[in-house]
Amino acid sequence: MKIKHLSILLVLLLLCSLQLIAGEISIQIKNDPKAKIISTRELEGIEYVDFETLHPVLKSHLKIEYDQNRVYYYVYGEQFLFMLNSCFYSFGPDNFNMHYPMITRASRFYVPAIFVREHLPLRLKGKISTSGKNLVINKPQDNSILTIVLDPGHGGKDPGAVGKTLKAREKDINLAVVFKLKALLEKELGLKVLLTRSDDSYVTLGSRTRFANENKADLFVSIHTNAAVSRAGYGIETYYLATSVNSSSRAVEALENDVVELYEGAGAKQRYDDLAFILSDLSQAEHLEGSNQLATLVHENLIFGTRNNDRGVRQADFYVLRGAFMPAILVELGFITNENEEAKLVTPEYQERLARTIFEGVKRFKHRYDRIRNT
Repeated sequence: MKIKHLSILLVLLLLCSLQLIAGEISIQIKNDPKAKIISTRELEGIEYVDFETLHPVLKSHLKIEYDQNRVYYYVYGEQFLFMLNSCFYSFGPDNFNMHYPMITRASRFYVPAIFVREHLPLRLKGKISTSGKNLVINKPQDNSILTIVLDPGHGGKDPGAVGKTLKAREKDINLAVVFKLKALLEKELGLKVLLTRSDDSYVTLGSRTRFANENKADLFVSIHTNAAVSRAGYGIETYYLATSVNSSSRAVEALENDVVELYEGAGAKQRYDDLAFILSDLSQAEHLEGSNQLATLVHENLIFGTRNNDRGVRQADFYVLRGAFMPAILVELGFITNENEEAKLVTPEYQERLARTIFEGVKRFKHRYDRIRNT
């Protein structure tokens, strides 16, 4: 009996330490009949809101400067500056008093509920207003990464590279990894994922990025496996678009681009070369830095997750990346012409690991890129 009473007492103490929910805030998005409910918590006798509960509704985000105890809150393109454990915040050139301080608990940041209920409508007039006890807000513009196009290289009459031992075909490996990656992106990030091909069909290089542009994709990821004359070559490379800078890049570039003349007919390469001016077009050049960052993050996760040979992040003038008006990369998963790598590349377990590590890189990039795009 004493044990039972002790258990009840421990539960009560735990509930007290967690600070029970104190109330809620109803947020109505204009032209949306269903209100969003934000829970508040009582901390130190004051009603607070966890910033993390606001972000999905307001499409907002925080930037933390721990060394300065500063917290920047971005919403509707505006910036609020808070100081931890201070009742004051800055908006534009002015300072305002919330009467209660911003605080942090277990690495989460809490703002007094009065800031949400009263201060936001006053600072963001025309975007947030009050109606009784409810907040009424304009639909926030979400500039987050929402749509990604995955491109399984080769397909149909174009088998891609072929293994020298098991005779595995690149096109099959590419598609298998893409299917696994698609499932992860949809389930764990809720992204809309489109494929340039979902079966063993042939798709021209130019139509792959055109498909991404037409569907207003936010990212383009092309999946390939590598090949070499020597069976000794092995490891992972990740590319983004630029003119070739070394002989190794030119070799891979030629491997991926030469299929144009084979499967798209005579003169096809010239048609792609006539589009080379796109490299200097600002509408694509603005995405090169994003492509570099995406390639770097994906590559880091691939190497860490597979423990494979690191052949680096490189630049090359791949036809399949030309004209992609979004961050775009091409991943070479390994050398199908290497006996050991071919044996791994055909196994579902290794394909799952490749998909998972690419996914983790995309997730890291999305987290960083979304913060910039929604600022």
